[in-house]
Formats: sequence, structure tokens, C-alpha cells
Amino acid sequence: MTKLLGQNGSVSRRGLIMGGLAALSCSTPVFASDGAIDLNWKQLKPDVARRYAAPTQPLSHSAAPTRTFSDPRAFMVVKDYNGKRVRLPGFLIPLEMTAQGSSEFLLVPFVGACIHIPPPPPNQIVHVTTQAPYEVQGLFEPVYAVGMLNTVLTESVYAQASYTLEVEEFEPVSL
Repeated sequence: MTKLLGQNGSVSRRGLIMGGLAALSCSTPVFASDGAIDLNWKQLKPDVARRYAAPTQPLSHSAAPTRTFSDPRAFMVVKDYNGKRVRLPGFLIPLEMTAQGSSEFLLVPFVGACIHIPPPPPNQIVHVTTQAPYEVQGLFEPVYAVGMLNTVLTESVYAQASYTLEVEEFEPVSL
């Protein structure tokens, strides 16, 4: 955390105000015009879990990427958005495919998560389901997933997810 100090080295009034505004802006939900709460991945980690760094391992092309999480902070969730309609950006990893597309995915915060590199912590993965199959345009295409978020631990062949999202729609991310 950055402190804004006064000339004598003490925390200035301006520093306290600016720090308070910064903290408020990070924790206050932003509502989109359609009533969904616009979330970012950092908002899905409780403060104590934000200081957790997942253990790393060397990449190996001979085995599927794995990562074990013995630290409980990897599973900590923010329950404030439980049962709320949210919009979250990310990348889709289909869990099953049909000719019409997929209706079950993992939503991850960065390209290649769970497939080419070890998965992120469970509190940074969302298990996504849809009523109608959705055809993924590519693993490198970012989307906004809009729907009801819940804190439910799920497990797939790729990773564990601390959240589930019943998606109403996917929106393209314009870069």
C-alpha cells in the first residue's frame, strides 16, 4: 500500500483522503446500465487472500499442468456477490464440446490458464454453465460472462473453481 506522506514524514490529511477514496473505489461495486455488477478478478479475492502467491513449478510439456493448493487462502471467496447478477471478463475453456458448441466452461483471468500452464488458484477460476450451447470463437478471445454468481467449489479435469456462474449471455470484449 502506498502512503502519501506530509513534509514532516507523517501521513497527511490529503494522503488519508486519497487512500480512503482508492480503497472505496476498489471495494464498491460498479453497476452497468443493465443492472449487472461489473467485477474484476481482484474483487473475487478477499483482502487476506490477495497477499497469497501460488507456488510455482517448472513447465513441462510431458505432463498435464498441475498445481496443488495447500494454503487455504487459495480457496477463500468473497460472498458479497453470492446470488448477484455480475459481468466478469475472462477467457473460456470448454469442458465438453458438441457440434453446437459447449454449455460448460471454465472462465479464467488470462490466456492459457489451466491448459498450457498450471491453473490459477481456485478463487480465480469460475465454473460457467449455459442453458444453450455457446460456440467459442477461440481460446484467445476475451469475453464478458454475464449471469448469476455463486460461491460453490467445483472440480474439473483441468482445475478446481471456487465460484460458479449461470450465464445469461456472453458479450464480446472490444479491445
